[in-house]
Amino acid sequence: MDPAKIQALEDRLGHNFTDRKKLYQALTHSTFSNVEKKKQVGARDCPHQEAYAVLGDAILKTVFVWMLMDRGHTTKGDITKLKEDLENNLKLAEVGKRLRLLEDELFIHNVGSEEKLREGADTYYSDTVEALIGAIFIDSKFNFSMTRNSISKIFAQELANLERDVSNC
Repeated sequence: MDPAKIQALEDRLGHNFTDRKKLYQALTHSTFSNVEKKKQVGARDCPHQEAYAVLGDAILKTVFVWMLMDRGHTTKGDITKLKEDLENNLKLAEVGKRLRLLEDELFIHNVGSEEKLREGADTYYSDTVEALIGAIFIDSKFNFSMTRNSISKIFAQELANLERDVSNC
């Protein structure tokens, strides 16, 4: 993988990985991992992103609630609605596009043709964004503040839009 593209991704994430294996795992789809395991010659175990995506989803929920409370949102309904808007898969896909995960060929996969990749792009983007959040949390030695800082940078546009939408009410 191109080191300059990896560094540019880390800059966009607001996190420089101390263990790049965590970053590569977050970028690796299970299709690639499965093909690598089944090779007749040179089979290898390539951990994939699924566990990181589950963790990242939970971290995003927690950090978004924390950020919303810091912004003065105090009711369960208000926090839940705003959090759901921030974490929906289409929003996560937009973030993945902004991170240039597919465009910079950072997404490690074996999903097939370019057409198949485009068809599933929103899912690949959103799952990979969640996996990256999980990887950042683990790489930062489970530091919520550092992870929150990265999430603030990654979701800066969405958070700014949220503030605009709330101030227009």
